[in-house]
Amino acid sequence: MFMYEMPTRLYFGKNCIAQSGAALQQLGKKALLVTGRHSAKINGSQQALTDTLDRLGISWIVFDEVENNPSIATVRKAAALGREQQVDFVIGIGGGSPMDAAKVIALLCTNEMDDAVLFTGPYSKPLPIVTVPTTSGTGSEVTKVGVLTNPHAGTKQSVNTPLIFPVLSFADPSFTMSVSETVTVDTAVDALSHAVEGYISRKSTPVSDVWAEEALRFLGMHLTELRGELSYAVREDLMYGSTLAGIVIAQTGTTLVHGMGYQLTYYKGLAHGRANGLLLPRYMELMEASMPDKAEKIWEILGLSGWRDLASLIKDIMPDSVDLTASEIDSYVALTMPARAVQNTPYDITPEVVASLYRHLKTE
Repeated sequence: MFMYEMPTRLYFGKNCIAQSGAALQQLGKKALLVTGRHSAKINGSQQALTDTLDRLGISWIVFDEVENNPSIATVRKAAALGREQQVDFVIGIGGGSPMDAAKVIALLCTNEMDDAVLFTGPYSKPLPIVTVPTTSGTGSEVTKVGVLTNPHAGTKQSVNTPLIFPVLSFADPSFTMSVSETVTVDTAVDALSHAVEGYISRKSTPVSDVWAEEALRFLGMHLTELRGELSYAVREDLMYGSTLAGIVIAQTGTTLVHGMGYQLTYYKGLAHGRANGLLLPRYMELMEASMPDKAEKIWEILGLSGWRDLASLIKDIMPDSVDLTASEIDSYVALTMPARAVQNTPYDITPEVVASLYRHLKTE
């Protein structure tokens, strides 16, 4: 038996907001736009959205204070604004941080809860959520997860509930044309990690596997050409692959790579996708032992011969290393082991296995 749930209505393609934005009318008369300080204003996404809202007679206000790896304090501040202004729905515009923040903000607009309950529930129905991705990485436009920085736990944690699936998502690859080379690499590798982890998760299903293989095909063909100026066609493939990989993890969750990567982001300041990328090759060495058939299919789709080939590819596009002290490794292992992602991993994950993967970061 397996279950498949994908309630988000997705519009994909150039100018999809202008062409299909009338769907927003069903959500109410006033919107809270949630974004960061700069990118949505530069890449045209915010203007495209506000033009459509104005045309439809929907009023709007902007909260543009979302930082990378958004904090609990930030989403609470935005939710207070949303309640004060009596907004009917919330629109997240940007990369994973604004979209994740928007989901939790919509939840906090209708739920009074302390920080502990925020990550566990129970929850009542949030305001409707709309997402507009402007990077090709997180897949948050089609997932039921909002990741926040949680200082109480000393790591990043997820608000995870089907209630925060976006109602609508407008994925226009043209908004990614101005994304920097560094962010392009980080987000593409994040999407790759989603597809790989979802494919080999204990929770994978025949349906999620179809999407994972398709995501791997569209992402894999461009992994060696992420530098420099990219054409619209390439940007479109990357966004399509990223969105498919988001659909995958909405069904399967992520695995050990994400569980470990959160510590590298929280304590070492590594971008989320870069943290995942550095961990992925050695993780795939474990998967070759525990799920050889699926590992072989991954290599076939990506045109690689095994985890060492992946390690070389990752090293070429993100030549980072992380030198962790023994005490840091011990601390990160302790934070990783309780994570839901560990239970999703089809391998006997012990503290020793996690410590070994962290130690390999110095030399990979």
